[in-house]
Amino acid sequence: MILKYSLVSLIILLFVTASDPFFGIDLSWKKPPSEESADVVEHLWLRTDVFKPYLLDYDDRVSNLFPVDDYFYPNVLFWFLIYTQFESNSVVIHDKADLSIIYKVLDFSSLHKKELPRNTIYVLQDKIAEDKVEELKRDLEELSMDPYSLSTTSRNILRALKQAGITLPTSKSDRSIFFTELKKNLRTQTGQKNFIKSGIVESLPYQSFLFRLFADKKLPKELLAIPFLESSFNPRAHSKVSAAGAWQFMPLISSYFLPKRTTNLDYRFNIGLSSLAAAKLLDENHRILKSWDLAVTAYNSGTKHLLKTKRELNRSDVTLEDVIKHSDSKHFGFASKNFYSEFLALVHTLAYQEELFDGLHTHDRKDVNEELRYFMAKCSVKLEKILKAEVLDDIYFHNHQLKKSTHTLPRGYLITSKSLLPSNRFYHVPYKELLRTKPKDWGRFLRGQSCSTR
Repeated sequence: MILKYSLVSLIILLFVTASDPFFGIDLSWKKPPSEESADVVEHLWLRTDVFKPYLLDYDDRVSNLFPVDDYFYPNVLFWFLIYTQFESNSVVIHDKADLSIIYKVLDFSSLHKKELPRNTIYVLQDKIAEDKVEELKRDLEELSMDPYSLSTTSRNILRALKQAGITLPTSKSDRSIFFTELKKNLRTQTGQKNFIKSGIVESLPYQSFLFRLFADKKLPKELLAIPFLESSFNPRAHSKVSAAGAWQFMPLISSYFLPKRTTNLDYRFNIGLSSLAAAKLLDENHRILKSWDLAVTAYNSGTKHLLKTKRELNRSDVTLEDVIKHSDSKHFGFASKNFYSEFLALVHTLAYQEELFDGLHTHDRKDVNEELRYFMAKCSVKLEKILKAEVLDDIYFHNHQLKKSTHTLPRGYLITSKSLLPSNRFYHVPYKELLRTKPKDWGRFLRGQSCSTR
């Protein structure tokens, strides 16, 4: 009889425990179905370790200067997913403080198939994503009120938290604070896979020169992941805060390395010239900060705050992890804190690009593996009058700062080309000078140089 009552009591206990929305046994073991609408399909993202071998560099393709340690791993994994698994027709809703928490993935493939202007599609995509964030806020509000029973969508949030390894507070008041904080941390991130893939193809004509330049400057080749982070290696990129080019130089920083900008001329759009500037900037950052995690981060946030934090910590071995833990969000926000994690994700993405991207193909230009050369106009030059069509095509391809409406180049104009330009009109800057001097100082090379029309 005692055994009988004990068995009944155990069954009742299991039933009551299972009904608890926060700490009960998860009886909804089946994967919840995706929610669909005309323009978007919602997916729950269940994290796995299938990508871990890439981030741990199973084939030893990444320098040991850039390991993915335990502290950065969750964030690096998140950005690795953004760069390799989600295209721009997907939006990930996640927690901005803990990137291991991914609530759902919005798939807008059906919207992108509609015959609408590209800008209109992305405006609609952003609007729908905002509506989905508001829905999540309502679910988190429900969770903060600690109801006895929960909606399906609220249970999906608990599933996402469990998947991220989050342990819920035990007290009702603490849970209320916990979910209220999560409500503040909701953020959306658009996938970048197709942009990174296009950037890899765009970079092919420059790879030979860039690898040689960074090797001769004694800089790790992994730093070439930065223009992918900044612009997906898009030489035409221009940000809302006035950063420009593949390396996304701000006007002030570019003025330290490149010739003065004018209304019609901005060398930040020239990949060859801006890459020289980036190499010099990264070298300076490393000389100042003494470590690559800080030097790479300084490319985004500058050296001032990092140096200040190092002084405050009063240690010679300060790492980026120390800086992030010590800094407040006012001076070191989401972008700065995540810059190095994004960089590491792209370093490993590029190292394993053939395995991660289907259909990567070589560039269709014949001179893709030839060296990039640098020239200065010795005098006012009308390109169409002195150059053949094939050379003109080469110049317009490698000089995104050059507008086709510009018929005449002034003396001192900088040109990058894989073709040899006539020495009577152009000064060929020696390779050793590319390593030693800034492009803004090249004007002195034209002293004593005369221009001949013969």
